[in-house]
Amino acid sequence: MIQPERGTTNQSPRRLLLTLLLSIFIVDLATTTFSLALQDSGLPWWLAAAIDAIILTFTLFLVLLFVVVRPLRLDIAELEQAKTALQTMQEQLELRVRERTAELEQRNRESHLLAEMTNFLQACSKAEEAYDVIARTGQQLFPGMKGALFVYGASRDVLEALATWGELALSQNERVFAPDECWALRRGRPYLIEDPAAGLPCRHMPSPRAGQYVCVPMTAQGEVLGVMHLRSTRIAAESADGSTHLNEPLAVTLAEHAALALTNIKLRATLRLQSVRDPLTGLFNRRYMEETLERELRRAERSQGPLGVVMLDLDHFKLFNDTHGHGAGDVVLHELSALLKAQVRGADIACRYGGEEFALILPAMPRDIVRQRLEALRLDVKRLHVLYRGQSLAAVTMSAGIAMFPENGADNETLLRAADQALYQAKAGGRDRVVTADTPAVAS
Repeated sequence: MIQPERGTTNQSPRRLLLTLLLSIFIVDLATTTFSLALQDSGLPWWLAAAIDAIILTFTLFLVLLFVVVRPLRLDIAELEQAKTALQTMQEQLELRVRERTAELEQRNRESHLLAEMTNFLQACSKAEEAYDVIARTGQQLFPGMKGALFVYGASRDVLEALATWGELALSQNERVFAPDECWALRRGRPYLIEDPAAGLPCRHMPSPRAGQYVCVPMTAQGEVLGVMHLRSTRIAAESADGSTHLNEPLAVTLAEHAALALTNIKLRATLRLQSVRDPLTGLFNRRYMEETLERELRRAERSQGPLGVVMLDLDHFKLFNDTHGHGAGDVVLHELSALLKAQVRGADIACRYGGEEFALILPAMPRDIVRQRLEALRLDVKRLHVLYRGQSLAAVTMSAGIAMFPENGADNETLLRAADQALYQAKAGGRDRVVTADTPAVAS
C-alpha cells in the first residue's frame, strides 16, 4: 500500500497546529512592536492602523501559504498519485485475473475435447472411424489451422495421410512420404519450425515452404504408428494476446491420445481376428462357422432361398503326415486354404473344421451349382503343386459331402450331420469324389 510521506499534515496535525499558533504569535508580536514604533513616529492613528493591518494581512498570508496551503497541496498531490497507482494496480490485477480465467477456460475446453475424443475412440471398432474422430478433435483444438494424420503402411516403408482437417490440400507427393523425410521420425521427438527460412524444414513439406508447422511422432507401447502434422499459414502466428497459435504441448498430448487409441483398436482387431480365425490357415474357425451358419439359416428361411453346407476332407492325410512329416502337412493345409479363399465368393464362409477337415457355407446357391463348384475344386486340389524345403510333394486328393437347406435339414446340427454323412459316403466310395446327401439326416 502507498502511504504519504512522514511530516505532512495528514501525518502530523498537532505539529501543524503548533506551527500555526507560533507563527501567529510571532506575527502578532512583530506587528504590535512595529505598531508601537509607528505611534512613536508621530503618524496619524488611522495611517498607523492601516499600515499595521497591511503588514498583519501580508504576514498572515505568507504564514498560511507556506505553513498550511503548501503542505495541503503536497498531501493532495500525493493522494492523487497513490490513487492513480492503486487504479493501475487494480487494472493490472483485473487483467491478470481475466487472462488466468481465459487460460483456465481454454484448458478446461481442451481437457473436455480430449476426454470426449477418448470416449469416442473407445467406441470405435475400426481405424477408419478413429481417424475421423481424431481429425474432428484436431479441428476443434486448433481452430484456423491445418493438420494431417500420417500413418505407417503395412510395409512400414512409407507413411500415408489417412485424415486431414482445416481444408489442408495435399498433393499426391505430399500424401505419401518416406520416414526419413521427416525430422520428427528421424529424431524420435516433436519437431517445431517457427520460421522455415531460418530452420531446417522436413523434406515432405511443400515448396515454397511458408508458415510454421510441427510434426509429432505418434508412439504407444514402444511402437511408432505415424506422425501428427499441424501447419499454420503464418510465420510465428500469434493471437491478440501475443501467445503462439501452434501449441506444441497440446499437439503432443493429442498425438499421445491418438496413438494410444489406435494401438488399442489394433489390439482389439488382432484379438477379434484370433478369436474367429484359424492361426495356421487363416480361415474362419469352427465356432465362427457355427454362429454364421445359424444366422444364414435364419436368413435363408426368411427369403425361402437355398443354402449349401459342405464338409470336405483331404484323403489319407494321416499317411501323408507320417510319410512327409507334419511340417509338410501344414504346408499342404495352408495351400489348400489359399485355394479355398481364391474360389469362394465374398458372401461364402470357408472354415477349418478340425485337423484336415474343412467346411463351406454357400448362401443362395442351388444344389447343382454347389456340386459344380465342388467338382471344380476337387480337380484343382489334384493339380495342386506344393513345394516343401525345395522338394515337390506328392499330389493330394479330397472328398466332399454336400447338404442343402431345406431338403436335408432345417437346423445347424441336422445339416452338418447330413453333410458329414455324405462325406463318409464319399470316403467309403473310393475317395476323391463329391457326394450329395439325398435324405435328411437324423439329429443326435
